[in-house]
Amino acid sequence: MEVKEVEATRILNPTSIDLGEYVINPYKGCAFACLYCYARFSKAISRDERKWGEYLDARVNAPRLLEKELKIKKPTRVLLGSTTDCFQEEELKRGLTKEILEILNSHGVYYSILTRSPFIISYLDILKKGYCETIYFTVNNYDLKLKSILEPKSPSFEAREKVVTCLLDNDIPVIPSFSPVFPFISKVSGIFEKFEKARAVNFEGLNFNLGNIAEIVTKIEPLYPKEAGIYKRMIEDKKFYDDVWYETRRVIMREGIKNKKRCDVYIHELYGYFGNKYRT
Repeated sequence: MEVKEVEATRILNPTSIDLGEYVINPYKGCAFACLYCYARFSKAISRDERKWGEYLDARVNAPRLLEKELKIKKPTRVLLGSTTDCFQEEELKRGLTKEILEILNSHGVYYSILTRSPFIISYLDILKKGYCETIYFTVNNYDLKLKSILEPKSPSFEAREKVVTCLLDNDIPVIPSFSPVFPFISKVSGIFEKFEKARAVNFEGLNFNLGNIAEIVTKIEPLYPKEAGIYKRMIEDKKFYDDVWYETRRVIMREGIKNKKRCDVYIHELYGYFGNKYRT
């Protein structure tokens, strides 16, 4: 893993994601190296010749820039972690995200967070200051063999679930987000019972518009040949694609109703654009 220090030119960047006026990414790159991550296809990342998951640039001047930019841009809400995870292991050494959270708290700026890292629990006292609106915490529950293919370097599902439960027990607003959902592979039964205190559970279907969707399907095929065949047909047949996701959504919603838990299911339109919509 190549880690280097860099200087950013700005840290509050406009975002189309409806969780803030600006987004903050204290790092470029991500050690978790998830094969299905949409960030690897962003403009800044796609221009980088280094392999995704094998580098991390720490924007060491991020806290200093934030102090300056808050006075000029005066945001009321921001998002942390759209193209990186702000709570990777390197963060425990550097504390860039910690400083950023403390600055946002001191300026009274509300924030939402996208993460899958259990290390976020290290900052529990900071998160309890009242300015954290929602943490969208990515969890999942497919088998470990598939995890070793899709996200071998990411934290274990068990560790994530424990931290989500701990955050909820401390009254931190967390929405467990199952992403991506793989039709006929991802398990729905038992999901809602794990997070009784969560006000909602979100689901996001696998994005078949990803530039490496063929690679993903190929890597799944040895473990799930039947399902991989279905996915190949979904790529080519929009009606079949819509039918599969309709049934998948129906099963998820039925489980949510049975457990009296609000759930939101986001399915990407085939050949469409990800609208970046999150319900709070």
